[in-house]
Amino acid sequence: MALAMEHQAAGRLEEAAALYEGIVAEDPRQVNARHNLGMTRLHRGEFAGAVRALEIAWAQDGANPGWQQSLPMIGLTLFDRLHWEDAQPWLARAAVAGCGEPRIYAALERISPRDYLEPEVFDARLGRTLLRYAPRESPTYVYAIDVAGTCNLKCPTCPVGNSPIGSRAKGFMEVDLFRRIVEKIVADGAAARPEIFLFNWGEPLLHPKLGEILGLIHAAGMPSHLSTNLNVDRGLREMAKANPTNLKISISGFTPQAYERTHAGGNLALVKSNLYRVRHELDKAGATTRVWVGHHLYRNNVHQQEDVAAVCRELGFEHHPIVAFFQPLERLIEVAEGRGAPHPILDELLDHPRDYVPRLRDGRREGMDCELRFNQTAINFDGTVALCCSVYEEANMLGANFLEHSHEDLQARKYAHPFCETCMKAGVQYSPARLP
Repeated sequence: MALAMEHQAAGRLEEAAALYEGIVAEDPRQVNARHNLGMTRLHRGEFAGAVRALEIAWAQDGANPGWQQSLPMIGLTLFDRLHWEDAQPWLARAAVAGCGEPRIYAALERISPRDYLEPEVFDARLGRTLLRYAPRESPTYVYAIDVAGTCNLKCPTCPVGNSPIGSRAKGFMEVDLFRRIVEKIVADGAAARPEIFLFNWGEPLLHPKLGEILGLIHAAGMPSHLSTNLNVDRGLREMAKANPTNLKISISGFTPQAYERTHAGGNLALVKSNLYRVRHELDKAGATTRVWVGHHLYRNNVHQQEDVAAVCRELGFEHHPIVAFFQPLERLIEVAEGRGAPHPILDELLDHPRDYVPRLRDGRREGMDCELRFNQTAINFDGTVALCCSVYEEANMLGANFLEHSHEDLQARKYAHPFCETCMKAGVQYSPARLP
């Protein structure tokens, strides 16, 4: 036991785990060894084995004061890795034990069931009942409104760059239409204070009246969220004055050669200068906008993370590396199943869809609903509604105008749509994963 603890303290977790396993196998009553085994597995990312060991240790000796230190660590580690259903009992135990960690109570609130959602739904196409859960993308209901039905780039992992446009219309949402959509959102009352995403496949900073649109959202008492590639040379001052709640800036490579491969048609010099200009305009306007940089990781830029992180630290922006993946869902499923023409960008991905889609399918928690249909409505620039924010083809629109249909009717149309069944069977729906 002393040697195992020495290994654990020195960070030699594999050696520590092997010794703890031997101690527990010899004497299952050795609760300290089992507890330490669980904590060692937790730090190694072996969450399923960690929770199994820790649950047994808790059942054996949950009254031990030594848990005061472990409970917050267990709960918050699982919470930070988005395993919220498994984090809940540990966070609750930490709260009861009075561990004094403020994040415990914030995390418990975030993962609590939303009062505007039914806890379960019967999926007639799948013939079974599915459970709902605390949504990950936002703590409230989301409306993803593509106010700009066009983009200035053709990124190869985005449908604008890799899918036939076909009859898909382009344009900007009229301000009057947006005003009526906001009024209906308020009247529908899907949640007390929904969040408005002003993007889907389009670039919102291209909209000539974006400041006016943001003003309508805030006048209705709702938070706003923008996502931009920042390849624009106008509108930043007006955006900053409108003070959006959240602003995500998408970046891939941090050299022109890498960036222009994955943000096709983009200009990295313009993006870099705009990062500083955004900081300047927000400060000048006294804005409170939370800004975060979504750093899309490919093979050709994964080594540039620190370069991007350094600029983010300088400007006071959050830095969030994101493993790039292939969209839309229609093309993703084709690629994963070996259908359709191969795209050269697939070789730049850190994880090929044919490899990660089966892992997604096998790693899903059983019987969980898809967040993109129970907690989100995607609206195109012309006011029509998409099945979800991840589809692109005309066949996967709902054939309904948002203003002409109730929230309940739109939800029913989603659950009746055949592509939802295709997506769920392929295992690429947005639902929680099992503990690895």
